[in-house]
Formats: sequence, C-alpha cells, structure tokens
Amino acid sequence: MGNLFSRSDSGDITQPTLTSVHPIEDEAPPSPSPPPATAAAAEEDFAMYRRRYRGYRPSDLYSSNRSGYYRYSRRYPSYSFPRWRPRAWERDRNFVTDLDDDRSRNRELNRILRPRDVVEASEPEVPVEEVATRLHVKSVDLHIDDNGRDHNTDMYSCTSARTGRDGARKPAELVIRRGQEFTLTINFDRPYDVKKNDIRLTFNLGDDYKPNKSTNATFNVDETGSKKYKPRKWGASLVSQKENSLTLSVFAPASIPIGEWEFSVKTIVDVKDGKDLIWQYNHNEDINIIFNPFCKEDWVYVEDTSWQQEAVLNDKGSQYFGTYNRIGARSWFFGQFEDGILDAAFHLVRKGYGYHSTPDMGNAASVSRIISQLVNAPDDDGVLVGNWSGKYEGGTKPTLWSGSVKILRQYMSTSKPVKYGQCWVFSGVVTAVCRALGLPCRSITNFQSAHNTDNDRLSIDVILKQDKNGEQYNDSNDSVWNFHVWNEVWMRRPDLSDNNEWDGWQVIDATPQEYSDGVYCCGPAPVKAIKEGEINVGKDGAFIFAEVNADRVEYLEDPVTNILVETSRRTSNVGKSISTHMPTARAYRGASMRMLNARDEKMERLDVTDQYKYEEDLEKERNIVKRAERMFRMLHGGADLEEVEEVADVATVEDIVLDIEEIDDIFVGNDFEFTVHVRNKGKEAVAIKDVTLSVIYKTYFDASTGVAGVRKVKDIQLGPNQTETLKLEVDKDRATANPSGGFNFELKAVATFFHTFLTVSANELFRLRRPDIEVKGPETCRLSDVIKVELIFNNPLDVKLTDCKIDIEGGLECVDFEIEDLEVKDIEPRGTWSQTLNMKPLPHPQSSKDRDISISFDSEQLPDIIGYYAVEIK
Repeated sequence: MGNLFSRSDSGDITQPTLTSVHPIEDEAPPSPSPPPATAAAAEEDFAMYRRRYRGYRPSDLYSSNRSGYYRYSRRYPSYSFPRWRPRAWERDRNFVTDLDDDRSRNRELNRILRPRDVVEASEPEVPVEEVATRLHVKSVDLHIDDNGRDHNTDMYSCTSARTGRDGARKPAELVIRRGQEFTLTINFDRPYDVKKNDIRLTFNLGDDYKPNKSTNATFNVDETGSKKYKPRKWGASLVSQKENSLTLSVFAPASIPIGEWEFSVKTIVDVKDGKDLIWQYNHNEDINIIFNPFCKEDWVYVEDTSWQQEAVLNDKGSQYFGTYNRIGARSWFFGQFEDGILDAAFHLVRKGYGYHSTPDMGNAASVSRIISQLVNAPDDDGVLVGNWSGKYEGGTKPTLWSGSVKILRQYMSTSKPVKYGQCWVFSGVVTAVCRALGLPCRSITNFQSAHNTDNDRLSIDVILKQDKNGEQYNDSNDSVWNFHVWNEVWMRRPDLSDNNEWDGWQVIDATPQEYSDGVYCCGPAPVKAIKEGEINVGKDGAFIFAEVNADRVEYLEDPVTNILVETSRRTSNVGKSISTHMPTARAYRGASMRMLNARDEKMERLDVTDQYKYEEDLEKERNIVKRAERMFRMLHGGADLEEVEEVADVATVEDIVLDIEEIDDIFVGNDFEFTVHVRNKGKEAVAIKDVTLSVIYKTYFDASTGVAGVRKVKDIQLGPNQTETLKLEVDKDRATANPSGGFNFELKAVATFFHTFLTVSANELFRLRRPDIEVKGPETCRLSDVIKVELIFNNPLDVKLTDCKIDIEGGLECVDFEIEDLEVKDIEPRGTWSQTLNMKPLPHPQSSKDRDISISFDSEQLPDIIGYYAVEIK
C-alpha cells in the first residue's frame, strides 16, 4: 500500500499519511510506492486504509489539522499518517463529565474538551506535491515481535493483530518496558545519506509539549553505532543501514513516566537559502511504555525471579476468604494481558493526574496511590462502586464476579463505574491494573482484620452499655472483619529513606473505608514500617497498623455511675493468618477450603503474618504496640498513653472461664451444635447468675443481622475446679435462614454474677462450608484444540434454588455462545445441574503453559459458590 493522505472536513488534502507497517496476521508488508500525485489518488488510498483497518477518523469537534495539538511540530513543516484509533487524550473525553465552575479542579479537563479559540501559528504542513521531491519517511517498523520478546511483553494480547470485541480488526501495538533498549527501522523513499541527511527523534507523552521536561525528549541519533547511554537520558544509535532503511536502537530511561508515548522523526532533507530544510514526520502509532521489574535501575525491580513470574507475569491466581480457622480460597482471573486491560490501566493513571502528563507518572509510589483511589468510585467516578447493603439491584452481586477483565471492560465501554464490589473484588482489579502496568503486585488477605474508625485510640473498642430493657449493646463503630483483602506492590522507597530501609512490599488498599487526604484511598505504606510500628512512615500507616495489630479492648458501662470500666484487653485477637498466593506462576490448583489443622500447602497459601508483626505478646511486640499508640495519640492531639494507663484499671472476674468448643467442618444443609464449658479455676465456690449462649447471624464485615438461636441457663453453682458444659443446637432450617450473610455466625457466651455488674464473655467465629462446582475436563490440550468442559453442581438444600446466575472468566472461551448468555434454571431440592461447554484456549499469553477458568455461581438461597479448572498447554 502506498502512502495515504487524510482530508479535512471540507475534503481538502492536508497531509500525507501512512498505515502501520506491522502486518495483520500473515499478510505481507506493503511494498514501497511513491506518494499519490493527485488529490483523487490520495482520497482513494485513504478509503482503502479505512476499509482495511476500519481506522479512526477525528471527531468533527476538532479540525483534522492536528498541528495545534501535535505541539512539538510547530517549528518544522510536518507530515503525518492516519491513525487506527484516537489518541489517548481524545479517548479520555468520554469519561469527562459534569464540568462545573470549579476551574481549579477541571482546568485540564476543560482544555481537553474545548478546542482553543485560537490555535497558535505553526509551520504549514508539507504540500502534497512537495513530499515526493525530497527525502521522506514512508514507514516505520517497530519490530513488535522482537521487542516484545526482549521486554517480556509478548504476553500482551495487543502485541498481535486481533479482532476487537466490536468485530473491527486491530493492528499490533508495541509494548516496551522502560530502562531498556528497543529497536525500530525507519524506511525512507530513497537512500539515506549520513553525510548529507541528519536525523533526530522526539518522544512526547500527552497532547502538549513542554521542552526540557521528563514527559518529552528530543535527541540526535548517534550514527557511529555507539551504545553508551546515560541512565537517565534518552538515546539512540544506528544499528544498521540497508538501502533505504535505517535500523536504530533506542534507549528509554528507567525513570520516565509510563503511558502512551508519541514520537516523531526530524530529518534534514535539503538546503534552502543557505539553511537546512528540516521536515518532521509524526508517527501514527503510539509506543506503550510500562514499568520494568526486570531492570535494576527501575525502582520496581524485583530480584527474586519467582516473584517476577508471579507478581508480574501470572495472569491468574487465588484470593483467600472465610475465617482464620476456616480459610477458603477462590481462583481469580486477573487477566492483565487481555485486550483492552492495558488501555484501561493507562486511562486510570491519566485520570488520576487530571488528564495531564506529569513526571509523577513515573513514580511508582505515586502511581500506586492513584490506583488505590481510582479503582473505587466515590470521589472520581472510578472503576467500582462498593456495596455492603445486601441489596444489589441494578448491578452484579460482588460474590458473582470471578475475575477483573469484565469489570474493566465494562468500565471502559460505558465510561461509568461498575456496580458492585467488595474488598476482594477491589483487590482483584488493583492486581490486574498494577500488573498490566508492570508494577509487581499481589493480593493480601488479613483474617480478623480490624477497622478503627476514631482518632481517640489506636485500639479496637467494644463499648458495652445497657438499653432500657437491660440488654447489652455495643456503642462503638469500631469493628473486626472476618477477613479483609488489600494489595501489596513492590518498589524501592528512596523518598522515605536514604538507606533503603523501607524498600520492598508496600500496602495499598482500594476498598473505600476511610478518607485519606480527603479522598478514599490508602497507602502506599511499607510493610516493614507497619511491623516496626512506624505509623508515620508512608501513607496511612496508623490505619493499616490497627488492621493487623491493634488490641481489642472491651469496656462495660457501670449502670450506677455511667463510668466505662475496661473489662478485657485481647492483645492477639487481630491480624491472623495474613495470606497471599504462593509464587507458583500458574493457575490455582489447591483446595477450596482448608480442613481443620490441614497444611497450608494444599491451598497454595503463603503465610506472611511475620512480615507484618512480631510474635504476639512478646515484650518487643508489646513495646511496638505501645509506641504506635503513643505516636497515634500525639498525632491526633489526644492524651498521652502514660496518663491513660495510670487511671485505667482493668476489672475482671478472674476465676470463671468460658471455653467454646471447636466445631468440626459442617456443610450447609445440616444442623450444628454450639458447646461451652463453664469452668471455675479458683479455690472458692462461685455462684453464677446466668450464662447466655447465642448464635448470631453475622456478615464477614462484622455486622449482626439476626439471631439463629439463644439459650439462657440460670443460677449455676460451681465448686473449686468444677466445670459445667452447656449446649445449644441450631437446626438446618435456622442455619440456612439468612443466606445473604454467607452462612457466617458468631458463637457468643456471656456469664453474669450476683455480686457485680461485671461479666465474663467469650466468642468465636464459625461458618458453614458450601459445596463447590465440580468441573471435569482434559488435563492437557493444544492451543488449537476445542475441548469439552463439564460443570456439575449438586443442591445440598431441601429447598429449590432460584434466581440462579453464573459467571466464568479465564483463558478459555466458549465456542458455541457467549458465556454471558449461559442461563441456569431453578435447581430442585437436592437436585443436580450440569452443563457441558465446548471451549478453546485463548492465544494469549503466548508463553503461558496453562489456561484456566474461574467460576462463580449465585442463587437466592445459596450464594457464593465457586469452581475452577486448569488445563496444561502442550
């Protein structure tokens, strides 16, 4: 195909244009041909380009003369080629909504939406007739395949020509990692004369050009072939010259911002009136540049190759949930290499910085904080709307998601936040976005995760008071969740220390829980700082420290004086079994739930609790907690800790102990029994007024939603070292009466006495197991194979399952119909549902040795059922 020309809205020829040199599928690259000699020929070539690539044509809102926006082309006559899609900043316009009078916030957004009334004067574009008379660029080969292999980016779907979800063909795109050389070949219309012609390259991030900023660079090509690059400067050298082509090696520093970089080629084409005549060719394909965890000069460099493979290159994994004594695991498809996910990740970064290119886009700490802010929706119309109400009309139940790809694609296609998510969904999306950008990331689950809501104390407070009926209630907003999921990202932190003290894993959290600097975001905070109680290092250290290591303090209001009396302080109740997926670099193949006392290896679970805190109740750990508490009070203007300790006597009824007996694994659809041993460990007889056993419906985020059973036993007399055993049975109907809570229960026992208002209590978490979807399929297949995958689910309940829905994500696609069209009819009591799917592996990631699917099933009576399947690619 020859050079192509775009037209203005009036139909006039404005600039010569060119298609991508990278062929679609197996088509041969176009042979060089002279530019069209007439406007009619140019129009015909442009039409051919549109038929082949279904290329983008600029919006009528803008003139097709792009020089006003290709800011760095003002000084030189330029020529450009048609694009197959809009530039990044123009695509972002779909997300810019509701511009108000707050110009300080929307200045950059307004600039994007509103074309300038006056475009500053620029040199005219090269006239059509003149292009063929002098040296000019006919095409640029970005060596996408070779560069992709060298940069570990050939796993991205966008590095191959493909068919989009809208049916349009998309050419391959170049994805490279900063801090590393890449190759490109410039094809001219005639031989390049090193002595006569000179060449310079310009790279620019964004639609505006500000000279001498880190968001752009202009530099000469070293035609001697030397490759002596300075670490923080762009550079290029001549690799080879063949006929009309120059092959160059270009170096992108490890400190540059990530994003979609435009570039141009300036050449001396002639001498006119004693001066060099310079033309500028503006390339029509952007270069996607991401972080480089394989490069030692990049702040995100990871030395451990197993974590390179897991936290950067693995597009699948698992997330852990449940309770610390009944840990569950679900497979999750992160899908960072899927088509459109890198686009979404870049968009979130641009949005986070007001759609304005900035050096901060190269700062991993800054970018990770932006991601934690933009993955939730409250402040910036980000990706996900959080919902913990139990009512999900107008959206998707959080338990129905099984991966990140559908969420990000829906967000990008609708330009609106996706409904709905909870902590593990936010974490899954963050993992996908970070890994797409080359930022090493993993999901972390903290069991018994505290949520401190006040600025008075760093502890998690339970403030028990009596209502008018004499019943106790908790007057504190603090809570302890069964589990909470956040993320860690790996990076150096020279902004926090000169001696690498705080390098390594950093906590970020996109779940909108508390404000940070006026918006819902959290982190990054070094995990090492959390362990040492340095809550002022990084961002939001105090909140994260409380999540993993706060004391749980119970106060009881004296009914006579109304004074709060501290009745217990549990120093090891928070932050248990902190978990992440082992670095297996493959699909999850472990168990869906850990049996009691089973080994963690069966769940591919890596326990990282010791990275967050020292062993509980040792002197060092206690001193760290006290120091963190003291610092927290000082930062928030509260009383000094020593002052509090002088007056805060702990009142207890020492000799009575309530021991809750551990319950075996019980599946939903069965009865269970709650057993408490009331023990007098003292040397004197004790008269107990009553002991109340309660089984309370709870959500995993510590909200009580009802009572499954209560038993009160009065007037218990216990002699020295005597024990009495009490039991409360919950039948299967009561056990399954509140499915929206996920079959989570709090088992609670409270003893009251005749001689004091003080009480003794004990509580434990319990959840019923749910059956998985059974998945059958071959163990191995080829990329070209269509395989049969059978899904089977047995209803364990004596009631019909209604409003059934299923979601499937992963590296296998259904060949007969779209997965979204798969319907599941009502399942009869104790009945079985099955479905056989014809599926084939997706071609990307190319180097991945397996493909998997993650499955979520939901019904009104039995939510949050999971399944997963993986097949080896041979």
